[in-house]
Amino acid sequence: MGENQKMKILCLCTKFPHPPKDGGTMAMLSMIRGFYRAGHEVTVLTMNTPKHYVTLSSIPVEVRIMAEFHAVDVNTQVNVFDAMANLFFSRESYHVLRFTSRPFRDELERLLNLKQYDVIQLETLYMAPYISTIRKMNSKALISLRAHNIENEIWRRRAQNSTNPIKEYYFYVTANRIRNYEEMVFSANQFDMVIPITGRDSRIIKELGVKKPVFVSEAGIDADALDKREVKMEHPSLFYIGSLDWEPNREGIDWFLKEVWPTISRTYPKVKFYLAGRNMPESYHKLANDQLVVLGEVENAAQLIKSKSIMIVPILSGSGMRVKIVEGMAYGKAIVATTMAAEGMGVRHNQHILLADKPDRFINAISVLIEKRSMLDTIGFQARKFCEDRFDNDKIVGRLLKFYQDQLGKGKKSG
Repeated sequence: MGENQKMKILCLCTKFPHPPKDGGTMAMLSMIRGFYRAGHEVTVLTMNTPKHYVTLSSIPVEVRIMAEFHAVDVNTQVNVFDAMANLFFSRESYHVLRFTSRPFRDELERLLNLKQYDVIQLETLYMAPYISTIRKMNSKALISLRAHNIENEIWRRRAQNSTNPIKEYYFYVTANRIRNYEEMVFSANQFDMVIPITGRDSRIIKELGVKKPVFVSEAGIDADALDKREVKMEHPSLFYIGSLDWEPNREGIDWFLKEVWPTISRTYPKVKFYLAGRNMPESYHKLANDQLVVLGEVENAAQLIKSKSIMIVPILSGSGMRVKIVEGMAYGKAIVATTMAAEGMGVRHNQHILLADKPDRFINAISVLIEKRSMLDTIGFQARKFCEDRFDNDKIVGRLLKFYQDQLGKGKKSG
């Protein structure tokens, strides 16, 4: 296939990729936008879950024109009774089974009957159960598994950080089952290629037995999509924005509020910390005061990011890449984060970001940015430049598309 030849690409998503309010949706939407901007024909088949429910009519025109969207209602919410039954009476991963849906499979078959695709991109490991459906339909498309995370690591790290023995046991069992599933999927090599988001994830995936091509494609940011409106920045101020229905995010904020914020609030009584995110727990609202401003879900994330001066990302568990850090850097924010939060991104401490894993170091990093405006401005400037150089979405997607076209060309030659 020629480098500029138009491809038909089908993306299978675990949740609606719009609005882009968390790392997963941002990564999916950026990829779809990149495919569209490069002139390819994109179809999106997505699960429409209670947690991220979207009506097709509510999608803005500028997003709707990027792809042909198809949504299937799938309830992926965790049911405690089902989770416990699975824990004791099954060896399969409950968190994989949640994404197995007959209606979704039926819609996939319908689409495969209607059109011949060149590439079918599965967004996350949880779309892997549908590989057999694609093969059964005799699709000639190359199957690409885009691995957003090393999924078992998220659960293993949660187990390591848990102080509740029951939760610790459940997290370890879940981690082991997902690890077994990852090993089965990757070693079976039923797909044609794997697309991890970081180089670190690429190395781990290869260790799991992948023999097919592995191509690293980071999540990018569209400069054209950034909010260009002028906003007055409140300095000094701290902010956090992220989905609070994701356990690693809550875990990190709990740690920050317990270990870091009390010292910062006492030392700098005029500094405010703005806590924003969807599905904000009521327990955080109860902590709100003059210094701790609990916003909940905000209508315009970009406006919040631009209006505050220091971004904090205290992640203690998880895997993959923090797309919110990329967004913060794109807006020139000085960011204080744990090493795990910035894992696999290539950022340098004291140049693009400040990294701190212990409470005293986190406190010190924030204090330096509060007291030294010149350092805050320098870190923010260098972060924006790094983001422009490394995370330009068109360049990232362009490299991935060339890889796809090369693989399609090899397939035709071997055929």
